Amino acid sequence: MAGGKKTAGAGKKRGGKADAAAAGRVAELIEEIRKHDALYYEDDAPVISDVEYDALLRELGDLEQAHPDLLRQDSPTQRVAGKPVSSLQSVEHRRPMLSLANTYSREEVLEWRKSIGDYLSMKGDADDEELVLSCEPKLDGVAVEVIYEQGKLTRAITRGDGKVGDDVTHTVGTIKGLPKSLGGKDAPALLEARGEVIMTHASFEQVNRAREEAGEELFINPRNLASGTLKVLDPAVAAARPLDMVAYGLGVTEGFDADSHSGALAALSKLGLPTSGKLAITGTVDEVLAHYDELLAKRDELPFEVDGAVIKVDSFALQKRLGERSRSPRWAIAFKFPARQGSTVVLDIHVQVGRTGALTPVAIVAPVHVSGVTIEHVTLHNRDEIGRLGVKVGDRVLIERAGDVIPKIVGVTQSGKGEPWVMPDSCPVCGTAAQEVEGEVVVRCPNAACPGVLKRRVSHFVSRGAMDIEGVGTKLIDQLVDGGHVTRLADLFALDAETLAGLERMGETSAANVVKFVEASRTRPFARLLYGLGIRHVGETVAETIAEHWPSLEALRAASEEDLVDVSAIGPAVAASLRQFLDDPAEQETLDLMLQRGVKPTAPQRAATSGGKLTGRTFLFTGTLEQMSRREAAERVKTNGGKLLSGVSKNLDVLVVGAKPGSKLKKAEALGIEVLTEDEFLKLIDAD
Repeated sequence: MAGGKKTAGAGKKRGGKADAAAAGRVAELIEEIRKHDALYYEDDAPVISDVEYDALLRELGDLEQAHPDLLRQDSPTQRVAGKPVSSLQSVEHRRPMLSLANTYSREEVLEWRKSIGDYLSMKGDADDEELVLSCEPKLDGVAVEVIYEQGKLTRAITRGDGKVGDDVTHTVGTIKGLPKSLGGKDAPALLEARGEVIMTHASFEQVNRAREEAGEELFINPRNLASGTLKVLDPAVAAARPLDMVAYGLGVTEGFDADSHSGALAALSKLGLPTSGKLAITGTVDEVLAHYDELLAKRDELPFEVDGAVIKVDSFALQKRLGERSRSPRWAIAFKFPARQGSTVVLDIHVQVGRTGALTPVAIVAPVHVSGVTIEHVTLHNRDEIGRLGVKVGDRVLIERAGDVIPKIVGVTQSGKGEPWVMPDSCPVCGTAAQEVEGEVVVRCPNAACPGVLKRRVSHFVSRGAMDIEGVGTKLIDQLVDGGHVTRLADLFALDAETLAGLERMGETSAANVVKFVEASRTRPFARLLYGLGIRHVGETVAETIAEHWPSLEALRAASEEDLVDVSAIGPAVAASLRQFLDDPAEQETLDLMLQRGVKPTAPQRAATSGGKLTGRTFLFTGTLEQMSRREAAERVKTNGGKLLSGVSKNLDVLVVGAKPGSKLKKAEALGIEVLTEDEFLKLIDAD
């Protein structure tokens, strides 16, 4: 249901003074629409169709246009319906929502097909020739699970971490194409339909057009807008941003009859749930690849963003026999489209100041649309990279989004007339002379009080992987640092609602929320605090290792550099950097202030280190992992009794490599260290 859609032209000064009949009908319509809003948004029990609802809203708008004196500020034509929720709740999935294994290679698709055929033949479950595959578009949206009980939509949950997601029933409920009640008399007792929440290109342009007319900042792409809209607290905001959902699978069901993926999608469609309608069923992998080629060729013609094709074993019985890996089903694979490229011109090269003082050159380019995203900034990493590429201001360059995520300059296609770019000899923010460190390609600003450094440190400190302080974004950080409210990290714990409310675009509610999130962060795990401090060489994994050995700030401060080096996972470079940080008077004062202001980090819960499949072995990950994040990989090592190292050394037992592993692989091979692919690592921990 549209729910409070503003009628075009409502409120224009035309027509004459309202008569009694018109006034009575307006009052009648407002009351009726409000009743239907409550039934739809609050009770989940609509009694009229979207078409009928829209007709009522349109009639009210027409009357208000004809009689402007009857237009009220609280009219349904002037707002969108639905009550905001106070927070998002975490909800556990009845059955985990697994991710898919990804590939960009036709050869790997052929290998996957052969592997599942061999697996089934080995078990005597099926003749290889009987295996039927499905192929459908891989939508670029946000995975959700919608739950119907006795035919009624009762809950919607994001994928989250696969086990626990966010309750987004309030925003999913605003999706017009998603039924609140399932069609037919034989609705299943329980149906968990899984799918992708998306925003079509047309809807995305509509939203951005309205924002442009209002002088507001434009959204970047449909996928990000869909994701952000799902998690807004006010359903009125979501209703104003038209979302769609496409169902592609099932969770737990009761009374739902289907023996195949294709049959399930047909049944879902019959019940009224939207599906892509572009499913191909085939018996050969060659036909699957042909369908993939067709999707790729028509990619830009589709009404929504697609970033590949999903290939599945169609039979549910065979899916069950094939089973699942730790993170992905064995019976499915996502064949991603190649990274898109675009050509543009380098307008300028700026230097960005990082949280450790690193001065990073960034190319400012003429806006170019690549893989659904408008790109205007591309990091050039360091002066050596600029030298390798030979990039100058005025050059025409080719930009690629590797994995449809991170933009990078592939090369110069046409040289301009600009001069070779030279790295500045001072910090562009504070003017301090830049420092070069022997053995490093990065040039740094050594001024710990540099506003540029402080802003990036605060941004890192409040990030999700660190102290997870919501509501503290880039614009607020700029105001806090520029206004002198935050001169060091500890000042975040002295912020009050009154100060925050006085800042631009804050308000009392936003200010109160920030104070609440700051308060909640005071007891984050010690490893999160350690990582959030932004100490050089101390990433998430190293921070967790340190916290396991020194579970409090007091204990860590008492550790000598020699004590730190004695831990094999830390190493000399980390130990020296950490000790230097802890001995810095300014950092000591900041840490003391944090403790004085109520920061009480919790000690880590020690994982069992014996009896696991990896007990007594050390691991390191390098390159881009496709089936799990680095954090998930680290957790799997720990929960299986293994230990993580921060670098390649003689103490390392196994190096796990993803895509583009870099120098760590060469060093490991030179030392004779065992090397595993990501798949081999997952098989290792999944093996009986």
